[in-house]
Amino acid sequence: MHGRVKLSVAAKMLGISFRQAQRMVYAGRMPCILSDTGRRFVPLSWIEQQIGEPSRLGCRCAIYARESSTENKSALASQTEGLRRYAQAKGWTIVQIVQEYGSGVNDQRKKLHKLLRLRDFDVLLVEHKDRLTRFGFAWFVALCHFRIEVVNQAENDTHDLMEDLVAILTSFSARLYGQRRGRKKTQAAIAALEKP
Repeated sequence: MHGRVKLSVAAKMLGISFRQAQRMVYAGRMPCILSDTGRRFVPLSWIEQQIGEPSRLGCRCAIYARESSTENKSALASQTEGLRRYAQAKGWTIVQIVQEYGSGVNDQRKKLHKLLRLRDFDVLLVEHKDRLTRFGFAWFVALCHFRIEVVNQAENDTHDLMEDLVAILTSFSARLYGQRRGRKKTQAAIAALEKP
């Protein structure tokens, strides 16, 4: 399935009432695309994830694996191999494997940008939601024409969260104080956070 459907159709597919679907949209629990005319549409990829669409043989799969730094090379290799095995077990055809280092809050990841521009796959496979992005995962689901499959719904470890916090602090400090002074302020903030 590709594209989007009206909210009333989405409600039928999910087996809920139109009112329930509206409440889910208002509560932010269902991604919704608002057209110029004011009609609400729901991405089919999101509905597929909710109803547990059976695996499709021959489905074209792109794998995206990310780690925060090059110190995690073995973790990146392990993550990629696990995703490869998962896709093969589903009977999917792997058309792209992208490995990248960078913070989950960094929106300038060149390899991810290139992958999203190619659009030659049906499913994007990631280990955790935060491998794709720390914030705005629902926006990806709503805007992408492909399905996003998350293998592990559990939250990721605190080490990666700490790396992302450092990236956020560095970014804001650099804006406020300039690049050189920003890094020093970030290091001081990290030291304060690490104190018991």
